[in-house]
Amino acid sequence: MTRGIARAGQPAALIDDPDGPIRLASELVAAASPNPPGDERAAAAVLVAALRELGIEDVRDVGPSPLRRNVVARVPGRIGGRSLILNGHIDTKPPGELQAWGTPPWEPTVRDGRLHGLGAADMKGAVAAMTFAAAEVARAELAGDLVLMFTADEEEGSASGARWLAEQGMIPAADAAIIGEPSGLTRDWDAIRLVSRGVCLFRVDVEGTSMHSSLSDHLESVNASVEMARLVTRFADEGGSMLRHRAHPLAVGGPTLNVALVAKGGSGQGVVPGSASFVSDVRALPGMERDEIIRDVEAFLARAAEAQPGLRASVEVEAWLPPCEIDPAHPVVGALAEASAEVLGVAPPFAVFPGGTDAPHFQLASGVPTVPSCGPGLLTAAHRPNESIALQSIIDATAIYAGAAKRFLAD
Repeated sequence: MTRGIARAGQPAALIDDPDGPIRLASELVAAASPNPPGDERAAAAVLVAALRELGIEDVRDVGPSPLRRNVVARVPGRIGGRSLILNGHIDTKPPGELQAWGTPPWEPTVRDGRLHGLGAADMKGAVAAMTFAAAEVARAELAGDLVLMFTADEEEGSASGARWLAEQGMIPAADAAIIGEPSGLTRDWDAIRLVSRGVCLFRVDVEGTSMHSSLSDHLESVNASVEMARLVTRFADEGGSMLRHRAHPLAVGGPTLNVALVAKGGSGQGVVPGSASFVSDVRALPGMERDEIIRDVEAFLARAAEAQPGLRASVEVEAWLPPCEIDPAHPVVGALAEASAEVLGVAPPFAVFPGGTDAPHFQLASGVPTVPSCGPGLLTAAHRPNESIALQSIIDATAIYAGAAKRFLAD
């Protein structure tokens, strides 16, 4: 399938089986795990079998319910040196409109040097690469432990995945973790992403006057949908400047406000809408806190009410994932940069991961310094039809993870 694409300096596991990571990634794509509804059993079973076939014996399949499964494996070191976690999630977004796919989403297809299928980039390619990298680490008999944590439910908040593992005390007190989220935006491997932006999802409720629509020219009324529309426009035009934050060297553009991701209003024809609402999110930078963001939104709503006398609006938090970051001077970052330079010819620059990741569950909840994103594929290929990943990127990921682990876990 992929003979001859491995580069110089590839680990022995790839020399023995250069097609292995591509084959495993294809098997994982075929093991459907869309979330919602959420069922990682098939993908977990593929990984358990692959790990054992590669000679890794300490493998567990754990989860809060029969459907929601996480795979945890350990490659023990010789003398109790540093420990490293490699993490990837095994759920995917749903496929969306099936007619928009050129090939069926769960039918892995290799074409033009790419693996096509749901989850190929986000992030079953990375999980396959980590699995084969672990086999290389096992051969090397390094000083420290390597732990693989392939998690459920990342796409819907991680309540059955990394967050559950953290709450159960099942994330080990490792010295570092690397998450294989796709780190490319414009090209593969265009950055090692050291910051995981937070997510503050909030709902703005607008109150109006519910009444028979035929009376709106006879009685004073407030159409909640109209007031919401005016407020949404104001948010889009002015809202980005309302957020207080400290400057960050890797995030020159600051935080991101996404307005009216979902908007609802009215109960039906013949009724002046008495209520309307819209959901927005802030992609937060390190140092930003949930309560501070909401205070900024409340202050904005108060100013808007002065300009819109009919506006009565309030805000409620629907979800919060805090931002986090790893120190660029941390040894695991250096190990990744060196391994990337060896495989790619140059070390990618440091940058911010645009979205949220499972990094807070490892770093903030469990005390494990975590690289939020160093993985194969393009983030822009994820969460859309016809998802795909370059075969070479999966092969390179295998070598990068193995090389970084060898450096970090050496005597």
